[in-house]
Amino acid sequence: MHPQHPGLALSLALAFFPAPLVAAERGTALEEVLVTAQHREESAQSTPISLFTMNEDQLEKQRINGIANLNGLVPNLNIDGFPANNQTLRLFIRGVGLADTQITQDAAVGVYLNGAYIARSTGLAFDVADLARIEVLRGPQGTLYGRNTTGGAIKLITKTPDVNNLAFDQTLGAGNNALFSSKTSVNIPMDDRFAAKLAYFYEDVEGFTRNTGAGGGWGDRESKGWRLDFRADLSDALSVDYSYDKSHVKYFNLPAQAVIERASSGTDLLSIIGDIAKDYIDYSPDRFSTMRAGTPLLPTDTEIFGHTLNVEWAINEDLVFRSITAYRELDDKSYLDFSSGSSPEFRINFGGAVIGADAGMDRLELPDVRPHLEQEQFSQEFQLLGSVGEAIDYMVGLYYFAEEAEEDMPQRHIFSAFPFAGGRIYNYGAEFNRIENDALAFFTQATWTPDILDERLHLTLGWRHSRDSRESVRQVEDRVVTDLDTLVVPLTSSSFFAEADKDFDDDSFAFIAEFDWTQELNVYAKVAEAYKSGGFNIRDPEEQGFSNGFDEEKLRSTEIGLKGEALERMVRFNIAVFHQEFEDFQYNFQIPGTIQSTRVFNIDEGEMSGVELEVMAMPLRGLFLQFSYAYLDSQLTEVLNPFSGEVEEFSFTNAPDHTYSLIADYSFPPCDFGTLSANVSYNFVDGRQTGSDTLYRDEYDMINARLSLDEIDGAGGQFSVALWGKNLTDTDYEAFTLDNLPQADRAVIWGEGRTYGLEVIYRFE
Repeated sequence: MHPQHPGLALSLALAFFPAPLVAAERGTALEEVLVTAQHREESAQSTPISLFTMNEDQLEKQRINGIANLNGLVPNLNIDGFPANNQTLRLFIRGVGLADTQITQDAAVGVYLNGAYIARSTGLAFDVADLARIEVLRGPQGTLYGRNTTGGAIKLITKTPDVNNLAFDQTLGAGNNALFSSKTSVNIPMDDRFAAKLAYFYEDVEGFTRNTGAGGGWGDRESKGWRLDFRADLSDALSVDYSYDKSHVKYFNLPAQAVIERASSGTDLLSIIGDIAKDYIDYSPDRFSTMRAGTPLLPTDTEIFGHTLNVEWAINEDLVFRSITAYRELDDKSYLDFSSGSSPEFRINFGGAVIGADAGMDRLELPDVRPHLEQEQFSQEFQLLGSVGEAIDYMVGLYYFAEEAEEDMPQRHIFSAFPFAGGRIYNYGAEFNRIENDALAFFTQATWTPDILDERLHLTLGWRHSRDSRESVRQVEDRVVTDLDTLVVPLTSSSFFAEADKDFDDDSFAFIAEFDWTQELNVYAKVAEAYKSGGFNIRDPEEQGFSNGFDEEKLRSTEIGLKGEALERMVRFNIAVFHQEFEDFQYNFQIPGTIQSTRVFNIDEGEMSGVELEVMAMPLRGLFLQFSYAYLDSQLTEVLNPFSGEVEEFSFTNAPDHTYSLIADYSFPPCDFGTLSANVSYNFVDGRQTGSDTLYRDEYDMINARLSLDEIDGAGGQFSVALWGKNLTDTDYEAFTLDNLPQADRAVIWGEGRTYGLEVIYRFE
């Protein structure tokens, strides 16, 4: 179902045909957007990649401090918080992403902080202090980046120290839900060659659903982070940048609100739990403003820190050498509790349940489930960028990556007791996983501009060779003891220790043909490949299924794009049409009769086609309009289900057909006391069907706005005062849906409601 939006036609008309407004007052030219998507600073209009970028000013106006804030703003980029840990992000670009975040599986979307790859999805919702720019690159980036990612890449770029100017920035903010935030940045030049910069970020906010039970509040979040940057311009040809960043997030996961009761299907365990749960759980398709935790709600704690060393040496005018060295550590303790909305007599905690005193037994003191993940990674990348005369530009890269991680889940299924029919079931267990991964890659890309067609034709060839070595250890204890003989489905115990290792290698290619039709218009066509390493599935309950693992997957993409400007750079437009096909797509199949157990199989299915459009215009002086739209047609049909043996229809988990955003920004003429500006954005995300009748997510739209008074002189610098609001219409939308909870065939984790606040900013330089 695709709704009609009358405002869409008007928006497109304003973006494409600004002539009536131009007649009133001629607008100014759009500023050139510089990106480093191909590791060289170049205009976004001359880069043959479908990309979306936001600079420091745009990030401030949209209150974007990290990746999680991008959700809904960038068409064909969809972001979910993992239900068991909302600080773990599932990233999807063009429908390509990782449905289940595990330490044994690589993400399909690469995330880079100042060029350094971040391997794990856990903790990706951290805030980044002192962001300068975000670039979202759509489609496979197989021959340009250290880690080979099939979906695309997100680049986070922070501000570098300035050796020439002393600067100080301070932002204080407050808002509803008891919001308080503070951002501080100090830049200190030491002489004309050295500078240091210190940045700090803090935010404390309460959730929008109140917990009437014990423990913390759902959605309560305390986030703090700081970074230290040091820059040394050792000579005109050699520079060194070192940075240390650290983030700590304390967060109470959002509740999974039960919407539809679990249908009884007999006397199997899930049906029995579901039937009992109905007496203790409230069900509703509408969002509750208050709910009650069945046990004291504890926080998820995530700590991340990292070191990055970037060296750039201009060997001569035609050759530049770069080195990116990075080390990062992650420590995460996730509190898992899906008993949302229940009374204290019913508790669900990552697969186990307790029926309390009302069911005729004494309450049990049960341990808390807080899986502990520790991960460390090291990466080294060398790049050589050069040119041969004026005809050839090239880049050669060598990349090494290593990581180790341990995940300890001492109470995977808590001690459980179900009293009915005169019997009881006791279920307890533990789980431990450890990985060691190594990756080595050589990649190169060269662009040749032949001496024909007035040197308007550019041909690019890229190649990448990848090798991955993966080792994994898994230990499971899952014991079931029962004195009950009325269950139709027998209960089994599973305990094993398994060690598995596999090596993978791949060669991927890219070919791009660009043609500068005019100085303002260029077209390109490209074919690109990327691969994702195989691995092992820690959701598999059987030793053989885990040890067998799964093979690598490959994605081939064909894309045609057009980038241009018109009316003396008053209008800018970018269009990309693409088709992508998977080979050996890694798909997680749910094991029948289980809540969380899956097995990954490689299937020769999966393709998606689409269109991405971006239009920017300045029809009036001070007025900026931007319209971005994406259409995605994804198909994952006629798949042989290995468990049922039948051909069934499945869907990609996060691939809405239509997504678009409209941004209008207007700066009023300056006055004696400052400059007034207004920013309004409208975002739409289409509905998503993810294979199950109960896992659908409805379409939603959202309006955000910001009104600011800037350039107020005072205290030796300038002040700004801003009022902002997000989701101003207080739209209820499904951020995540589940169909595998014991008490519900459909449960919903709701997206954030209306938020608003005030910010005061002081800048000195």
